[in-house]
Amino acid sequence: MKKNFLGALVLTLFFVFSSPASAFGPRLEVDEHLWIQLGFLGQVQYETVEDAAGTDNDEWSNEFFFRRARILAVGSVHEKVKFFFDTDVPNAGKTGADNSLIWNDGIIDLQFMPEINLSMGRILPPFSIESQASATTLLGIDYNLNSIKLPTPNDRSFWRDDGIEARGILANGLIDYRLGVFRGQRDDTLNPDDDLRTTGMVMINLADSQPGWFYNTNSLGALDTLSFGVGFDRIPNSGSGFDNAKAWSLFALLDKGLGMGRLTAAAAYYDYDGDGWAGGFEGNTASAQVGYLLSCMLVENAHWQPVLRWQHQDPDDGSKLDTVNLGLNYYLRGHHINFKADYAINDRRIDGDRVDAFRIQTQIYF
Repeated sequence: MKKNFLGALVLTLFFVFSSPASAFGPRLEVDEHLWIQLGFLGQVQYETVEDAAGTDNDEWSNEFFFRRARILAVGSVHEKVKFFFDTDVPNAGKTGADNSLIWNDGIIDLQFMPEINLSMGRILPPFSIESQASATTLLGIDYNLNSIKLPTPNDRSFWRDDGIEARGILANGLIDYRLGVFRGQRDDTLNPDDDLRTTGMVMINLADSQPGWFYNTNSLGALDTLSFGVGFDRIPNSGSGFDNAKAWSLFALLDKGLGMGRLTAAAAYYDYDGDGWAGGFEGNTASAQVGYLLSCMLVENAHWQPVLRWQHQDPDDGSKLDTVNLGLNYYLRGHHINFKADYAINDRRIDGDRVDAFRIQTQIYF
């Protein structure tokens, strides 16, 4: 383990001090209401997992791959009609992964007023802050994947479903609501009547609100947030012998200046009932994470951010698993170019044994 860790650390420092700064993509404009802007998100990742290689699975595995490789387009066709689309090749190059291109997000947004907006298309279901968080602004190296068990009905378009979502900000930003109706279960035998999936969340904001499509869970000083809420998800006829799968959530987010730096913290609790959740999971999960942003004295406008995460899984049928993630982020130009390292204690189970993992990620976003 020591050899793998030191080698990965050297590789991280090499990337940190040799990578160039990124730039913003161009905006092509006809007028103020008719425009399009293109972008790119690349997250290159190194991953090593305990007891996942060798003839007897007694060696650490080693993988380099693109965790996300997305081409993005955001634009406007009318004062009140905006859109967002992106493609992806998730986990491109990882052993056993499909390297073909997918349609990831696809949103046409009717923006009537702050209190009422309608999004149609392929959307992250409104179930919690993290389930609708942008992959570009995460506190950890990735989502808390051990605690979120949402299904992926579209091939490799992680968690997303096709449908319509209503969202709005009420009482001068105090209340944030999001409600969605989606296709859900697509098996003609299990769901012959095409009953639709329903999801929703309500959140209280005691500081800044976030009315956009995705939540920023690590603003690096752009927002002051203190939010908490509750969510639900119901998938009719999700599996054989089940009328529906049901889940609910409790969650909170804090992002605030503290002392010489900035404190970011989030917590969530999830309860899953039925047969519709990823991996057939049924039971409850939880997560908590905290990070502290500090200026880097050696490089102007650069920052360090140590991160501590905890993920808990308690299935109704099976063994509990508690994962502790020890992370360190380095922001050379905010979310546009950064580097993250993460050591996961009890990352997963292999052949019944709890194993650790170590990951490094480089993100470029413009």
